[in-house]
Amino acid sequence: MRVNEISRQDFMDLVYSRTNEFMERINSPEAFVVTAFYDARHILQLRDTAFQVGLTSEASWHPLHNDCPDYHRLHDNYPKAHVKQKLHAFYYHGWYPHNKDKFDFFSEIFLMKNFLAGFPETEFLGNVPSDGFIARINIHHYPRGGGYQAEHIDPVGKHAQIQTLIAASEFGKDYSKGGVFARSNAGAEKGYLDPYMKPGDLLVMSPGIQHGVESVDPDLSYDWRSNDGRWMILPIIVSSDYDTKATKPVQVGAAT
Repeated sequence: MRVNEISRQDFMDLVYSRTNEFMERINSPEAFVVTAFYDARHILQLRDTAFQVGLTSEASWHPLHNDCPDYHRLHDNYPKAHVKQKLHAFYYHGWYPHNKDKFDFFSEIFLMKNFLAGFPETEFLGNVPSDGFIARINIHHYPRGGGYQAEHIDPVGKHAQIQTLIAASEFGKDYSKGGVFARSNAGAEKGYLDPYMKPGDLLVMSPGIQHGVESVDPDLSYDWRSNDGRWMILPIIVSSDYDTKATKPVQVGAAT
């Protein structure tokens, strides 16, 4: 898979001035690493804040209904999961006023997704789950000692033309093995993307290609209470749990 390292300004010009070319390259597929899209210090602060929340409050799970709070969850190969994974995930929701600063900070990504989909700029951002689709910010921590996410394909729809991942850790410093990979097509070799990225960089690729997170430093002991390992932030638009017919991620090779 071709990986393009690109400046913030050149990337924004490509998306907004040469949109057809950008989408053709995304779907070919190519990946883009936008260097220094965000200030690394702010990204690391979000990571550290989430980590402290994980240490000082109980993990839980809540369906994506109108009463869904912000929460964090320790995923541990849950048998009914659409995609098997072992990670610590934090979920923030756009309809809560206390999250306004977070969603303002990541607004350019949501605006970009709506632009590519042909929606108004603020589409989905104020939605509650009963509206069908909502804006969410996920922070994922893949601890050293085997944090991973099985290879899968995410839903591709008008609301999800691109996959956007913000690096909040550094390969070779926070961990030394594993990390996110993608394949240009079924059967192609894995292309490892984390070595291209530093905190604050933005990875953009198609959600419809096979990708996953290979086991992070699997030879060590698993410890989610340690603030190293692999971290990433995902500003996303997802279907709520009121829509039971919505397309979900599909794990590659999983029994159906």
